[in-house]
Amino acid sequence: MSARLSTALFLTAMFAAAGVSMAFLPLWLVACGLTPAAVAQVLGLAAILRLAATPAWGWLADRVGSLRLVLVLAAAGSTAATLGWLPARGFEAVLAVTLLQGFAAAALLPLMDTLCMALAREGRVEYGRIRSAGSAAFMAATALAGPVVAAAGPVAAPMLMAVCYALATAIGPFLPGTRAVPKVPGPAGGVRLLRHRPFLLTIAASALIQGSHAAYYALSTLHWRAQGLSDTAIGLLWAEGVVVETALFFWSRRLTGRIGPAGLTALAGGAALLRWTVTGLTTELAALVAVQALHAATYGLQHLSAMRMLGETVPPDRAATAQTLHAALGNVAPIGLLMWVCGILYDESGRVFLAMAVLGGAGLLLAPLLRSGQGDEVLQQPSRMRR
Repeated sequence: MSARLSTALFLTAMFAAAGVSMAFLPLWLVACGLTPAAVAQVLGLAAILRLAATPAWGWLADRVGSLRLVLVLAAAGSTAATLGWLPARGFEAVLAVTLLQGFAAAALLPLMDTLCMALAREGRVEYGRIRSAGSAAFMAATALAGPVVAAAGPVAAPMLMAVCYALATAIGPFLPGTRAVPKVPGPAGGVRLLRHRPFLLTIAASALIQGSHAAYYALSTLHWRAQGLSDTAIGLLWAEGVVVETALFFWSRRLTGRIGPAGLTALAGGAALLRWTVTGLTTELAALVAVQALHAATYGLQHLSAMRMLGETVPPDRAATAQTLHAALGNVAPIGLLMWVCGILYDESGRVFLAMAVLGGAGLLLAPLLRSGQGDEVLQQPSRMRR
């Protein structure tokens, strides 16, 4: 199996599971006896656990020198933990299973990003195009799962997720290896990264802009359903956001080269301000359809900005550590903490989305810092970070 095909298939299975999870897992958690506020808090706690789990997986991958092995272990663990949701009932049982599943799944996205970036450096794949396979799978999963959940009930969500993770486990052994890089003997590489200003600015921008998705990830399905939208319509709304994200990743190479990380972050922050303001003020389907298209900007542009910054400023022997630290501190920790807060603040008015608008819009303030005075440091720092 070719490197491109196996990587695309693994991404497809992994993102299909993520799509079903984000769009419809909250419905299953409610069926297990949780309130909407408790759902947000459980998901938030699981995300906070990933703050420790994600860098640990990255350190393990750097230590053993095999992304493929660690990805197979994580996919198998995700499959087993996902099936644990089926008998779980009540807050404590659901929380325990969610924490286990979150720990296992924490490895998948950052380590696959590490693999894709390594393959792109070797000229074996184009990052944006191979990443678009995952986005397309996310889109298809959310669109197709809506009617399935409507027909079979919320239990379809964990069942579909388990199937996707099992497929990823089966594909994992066929993932390509990459050229060997020096193994990291300890956590010193992570400490060095946390002293590196461009890396810290990248984390801060991601924390604000990606963190502003917390209410969307935890509560949008429950909120829209309470306002009368059907499961099929909700699935299509989720899918729509990823359609434009997929197009962005597919044609991202020229865009990222022309605009640069600072410009990408500025566009992402402005889009977040607009998107979450509209989402907080109305549940009219036409308005939601219009702003869901901004997902390509609020998620996709900031992701591309971060990937470009990491690719330019971090040497290969720290790549997995950098990706997982960024995932933990720039995505997992802020989203987890904010999910918990959103669970406390949520009511059917949807005003919690307005708080997300302020948070995402604050990312605009970091765009000038990413640009001004950082160009030389970004290009020169990798050589100083090498041993």
